[in-house]
Amino acid sequence: MRRVIRGAAILCLILPLTACRFHMAPDEAVSFVENLAGIMGSFQVTSDGDLIGERSRGEDAYTGRYWAECAGNTGKDVVFGGASLESRSLYVSGYVNACSGKAVIRIRTNGDVTELEPDEDGYFETELKLESGGNYIMVRYEDFMGTVELTARAKR
Repeated sequence: MRRVIRGAAILCLILPLTACRFHMAPDEAVSFVENLAGIMGSFQVTSDGDLIGERSRGEDAYTGRYWAECAGNTGKDVVFGGASLESRSLYVSGYVNACSGKAVIRIRTNGDVTELEPDEDGYFETELKLESGGNYIMVRYEDFMGTVELTARAKR
């Protein structure tokens, strides 16, 4: 709820500033909308202080490393992602080592949700082609005891 209130407050502060200029060059308009989308999309990502695990960010909000050592945790970490006009390609990989409970790696691309299935050793990997819109990589825990390691990097 706090994220929604913060987002609405920022929107209320930013929108009046656009009325000061009646004409924007097309590249300025695209840049403005991209920045606004980035601000709004960042509210969906779990803050560092609220994460079950630990995250180190990469070159942008879509890349980096995540590590969690859990002792019966339940909850959800939205680890990487945001909203953007840009398309991007990512390579996502890692391990889920479960002693008990369940940890599911979920990819949300706009309205579609995909769950990554680890192999028998707990390893998972996928290549993502993210279109413009809201794209997020998350981990959902259910009474999970074990470790989760996740890496997302730009595919070149």
